[in-house]
Amino acid sequence: MQSERTLREIKRFIFSYHFSTGLRMTIGVVLPSVVFYYLGYLSIGIGLSTGALCTGISDVPGTALHRRNGLLISTTLNGLIALGTGLVIPYFSLSIPWILLVCFFCGMLLVYGNRGGNIGIGGLLVMVMVIGEPTVNVADGLLFASLILGGCLWYDFLALLLWQIRPYLSVQQALGSALVETAYYLELRSNFYQPGVNVTENYNAVLAQQIKVNEQTESVRELLLKRRADQQGTTSINKSLVMIFLEAVDLQEQVMTSHINYEELQKIFPDDSVLGPFRHLVYLFSEELKNIGIAVSAGLRSRPHYNLPYEIEKVKKLLADFRNTRTSLQERTDLVALNNILQTLQEMAVRYHYLHRLSRLDAEQQTPIDPNLELSRFVTRQRYDVEVFTSNLTFRSNNFRHAIRLSLATIAGFLLGEFIGLHRVYWILLTIVVILKPGFSLTKTKSTQRLWGTVIGALFALGLLHFVHVPAVIFVAMLLCILGAYSFTTFNYTVSVFFTTPYVIFLLHFLHPEDIENVLQRVLDTFIGGTISFLASHLLWPSWEYKYLPAYMSHMLRSNQSYFDQSMKLYTKAPFNITEFKLARKDTHVSTANLMAAFQRMLSEPKSRHKNGSQVYHFVVLNHSLSSHIATLANMGMQHPMQFYRPEYNVIQAYLSAFMQHIEDRMNAIAATENDQKAPPVADFEISNHAFDPLDQHLNHLLQLRQQEIDNKAPHSQVRSELLEVKNMHDQLHLIHSLLKDILKTIQEREL
Repeated sequence: MQSERTLREIKRFIFSYHFSTGLRMTIGVVLPSVVFYYLGYLSIGIGLSTGALCTGISDVPGTALHRRNGLLISTTLNGLIALGTGLVIPYFSLSIPWILLVCFFCGMLLVYGNRGGNIGIGGLLVMVMVIGEPTVNVADGLLFASLILGGCLWYDFLALLLWQIRPYLSVQQALGSALVETAYYLELRSNFYQPGVNVTENYNAVLAQQIKVNEQTESVRELLLKRRADQQGTTSINKSLVMIFLEAVDLQEQVMTSHINYEELQKIFPDDSVLGPFRHLVYLFSEELKNIGIAVSAGLRSRPHYNLPYEIEKVKKLLADFRNTRTSLQERTDLVALNNILQTLQEMAVRYHYLHRLSRLDAEQQTPIDPNLELSRFVTRQRYDVEVFTSNLTFRSNNFRHAIRLSLATIAGFLLGEFIGLHRVYWILLTIVVILKPGFSLTKTKSTQRLWGTVIGALFALGLLHFVHVPAVIFVAMLLCILGAYSFTTFNYTVSVFFTTPYVIFLLHFLHPEDIENVLQRVLDTFIGGTISFLASHLLWPSWEYKYLPAYMSHMLRSNQSYFDQSMKLYTKAPFNITEFKLARKDTHVSTANLMAAFQRMLSEPKSRHKNGSQVYHFVVLNHSLSSHIATLANMGMQHPMQFYRPEYNVIQAYLSAFMQHIEDRMNAIAATENDQKAPPVADFEISNHAFDPLDQHLNHLLQLRQQEIDNKAPHSQVRSELLEVKNMHDQLHLIHSLLKDILKTIQEREL
């Protein structure tokens, strides 16, 4: 079993975006050097490889138009920076203002999102590489700049050629990864059925995994739906991928509906005789979804590995036998939650079967996508106009402060290297531009990862050079290190740095054998660059996460309120729009992940900046539970349309929605106060159970009728059907009310 899981993880990585990107980057970077080495012009090959590397960084997934424009902009910018740096670097007095200008401009490109930020990093690397290349005069600098431009153009050609060959590769990989991350989320949820499990610790893991699920889902949404909105995805393959994505998002909602009071569940079923089979069943569902995700990533048709309907029937029979040993209505009522989970798993099994069919990518040519679903509204459009740049030229902008911080840190590293007489100061600058991020927590994490990766990688490289003296073996090791460095860049930064360090050392071994004695200097340079970055992020207009948490919390509340209102339309006879519902659901998932990610970043900051940490964590957990119960309401209404309409639902919906609005208003007041703004007035709100009284009375009446039927051994009747529907709604609405009261208490503690 363990060997199968290990093999599957290897397959997952090989078919992932990380490995394909690493392979593409390796080909683009290594091929020019190898070709020109055999032609006797290695220095030309190194220049071309440098340009390919710096442009390759900007090659992030996207539509054909965005990828092409991004590569062309990166190539133009890299060429200009290489030219300018080559002209001024021989003159120390001109170098300082030039470095400041380049760092500020490239740092500000973060205002254009991930693609703009990567283009900026590529430009910074060009500047650093030109500084690191020993030049005697301007002519040498211009020659190296022209080689970098040639390398950029070479990578543009390679990337666009590979895209033409496999245009859907990045979409399939992102979609498969989203399914696998959802499977791991489901596997973590199965741990709640483990006797004696630490519910709090498992919640932490579940919330952290939800961030990964959301990141992958948003990545697919941008890739797939934007392509379709731009009329680039009208083929049957694209249509099948869109349908897989829509099924995956609905599946995520079904996974969230399995939320119940796990601590209470452990008390009701203390042994493993009932919960054990449930845990195993949920685990099988997670394993099956992993297999589907890997197949989608590889472009292969997935086939069932487990007979899930049979496994469900086994657990259903076990639960029926257990219920027959319980005679009272209360004891049978305790099983309702498990029955609901079984029902959800049955619906998920049907969805799994459909995903297996869709993985053929050509089987659903005649199946229409819901025409009422406006897919273009789910795409976030990134503005690329000049106004976005100029509007951020203020200290209120986090990106502006980061650009200033980056400029000052880089020039400090440059001057320090010149002052202490380093032969090549570029290693310090390289460390600074790579690890200095807008937030303190990210900079701290990158600094630690880079230092550890550099030290361990240097020890590995020196050990290999000490025991191996065959150039061919060292060259093969260097190629493997290049592949590992680029493959793990976005997957595991420490491992990426571990491979990068031997790659550089092996390269120095071939180019400048005498520089091997300075390997320890490279480690010291990394430490210096990391220290400068750490101090800059801590002292120069630092960006602390606690300042932004109230805004994230307010958005989380607003998203849940909209999600709740849209879901309740399924029960109140209000007009229901599928697009508005799914937009509200999307916003809830995004805001939950954003809040949790911000909270985790705060925890990595100095303890003096951990303001209201316990209250924020409690707020996150409560809102995650709230989202899960709303998802349960939505899933019940979508999968099982209401049969017994009750007017009480309208009253309860209005009351709970007003309660959520009151909590959001109080959170907005806190956010305004912490940002030194005038807090808006908050209206009073009366918390009571009066809105629930009519529904409670009706449920008690149904319980009495059903108990009489049980006593008389009557068969299943309409009373039982109505009781199940009303009780499910009653329990979910009461749980939502209880959660809102707990959330309000958490906010009141923060107000004190």
